[in-house]
Amino acid sequence: MSHIFITHGPRDVDALLTVHEVMRQASIQTWYAPPGSDGEADPAQINQAIDNAAGMVVLVSASSTRSNAVQAQLQRALDRGLTLFPIRVDNGRLSRFFKSALADKLTDAISDEGALERLATACRERYQRRCPVIAVMNLKGGIGKTTVSSQVFGAWQTSLGGRTLLIDLDPQYNLTQTFFDMDHADASAARDKSVISLFERSRLHAPEATSPADNWSNFSTEPFAPAPTETITHNLLTPDGPGGRLDLISGQFEISKYAFAPSPQTLALVGSNFRRMIDHYRSEYDLIIFDTNPNATFLTRCALEASDHVLAPMHADVYSLRGVRLLNQVIEEQVSADMRPALSVLFNAVGRSEQSNFEADARNGAFDEQAGFALSKALLSSALPKSGHLVVRSPEEGDAPWQQLVIHRGRGGGLKSIRQTLNTIALELKKLVEG
Repeated sequence: MSHIFITHGPRDVDALLTVHEVMRQASIQTWYAPPGSDGEADPAQINQAIDNAAGMVVLVSASSTRSNAVQAQLQRALDRGLTLFPIRVDNGRLSRFFKSALADKLTDAISDEGALERLATACRERYQRRCPVIAVMNLKGGIGKTTVSSQVFGAWQTSLGGRTLLIDLDPQYNLTQTFFDMDHADASAARDKSVISLFERSRLHAPEATSPADNWSNFSTEPFAPAPTETITHNLLTPDGPGGRLDLISGQFEISKYAFAPSPQTLALVGSNFRRMIDHYRSEYDLIIFDTNPNATFLTRCALEASDHVLAPMHADVYSLRGVRLLNQVIEEQVSADMRPALSVLFNAVGRSEQSNFEADARNGAFDEQAGFALSKALLSSALPKSGHLVVRSPEEGDAPWQQLVIHRGRGGGLKSIRQTLNTIALELKKLVEG
């Protein structure tokens, strides 16, 4: 379970314990460096706790504003895009950094009537917020789903902050192979450290369990406890890489087995396990992304029923349009209204010199009838350009996973423009899913 990080000065012990007790009574888990440990606590442990936090309570005092440790913790929270909940402990003068960081957020003092209750309510709302889940999907292959899943949402995590989880739901597991070579991916799957452990009880949950990948005629439908995040995920940013949290649950071919399930009842139970696991991991992340297969299968249904939003990449041609039409038809006809995700469409691999006639016509509504829905209204305002920088490649030996992301790549012609476009798309999507 995630937590609220409390940053405090070395003399703020009484205030720290008061706030901690208020949070405990509100069933909100907290994390803070031991009192009196300013500059002595393990920096790596503190940084990890900040990266994994749902938000940060800032105890603002004469002690905390003079503390280099508090300033470093607050700066890391700002870099990660954490929600801040400042509260005054005393009338200590604010430093320029604190004034800039907290701006108009500092409205309550700990001694104000109702201030602690308001703090707990605000933290609880942030703590319990269900993170958005987005499925990247089109029922036509080769239109850049894996590129969008990795590059757009890698840019989201870097530029907009938050903890992001990528889940590879495509049996071809191209997203996984974007970050790791096939041997690494297969070795992970051999330990059940993979997407199959979201569907069935595996060796990740109990060493004596049979791997669901070993027998395509056997389906475990019994409920199971979620695997700890650090057990099932791969950290793509690595300890020596960029800050923040970008994790991957890797894919594997064996999830194709669900096409051979003996009965609809079996699939219903396996699908229920999957949705339960996704609901659990929502509490650990601020954004979850599915990279999906280009076919209408059981995996498609699982992704749609667990998602709040679908992002459909498409090329500027009638074949991609047909895939989007079929996708919308599946959403409307096969997903119940209470579980039906919203649909947005992103033009991908478009020429950068000028807008194509197809794209212009689509934005003007010319294909709405052919699409079977208001495509012109579902289109994102920006489009991804056609660029060699965005071509999915296997990693070079010795490369860290995060080096596959354009947002972190070194210099090169056109990179600045592509990064700006990725950031613009990420911001537009964030406003859509959070609105």
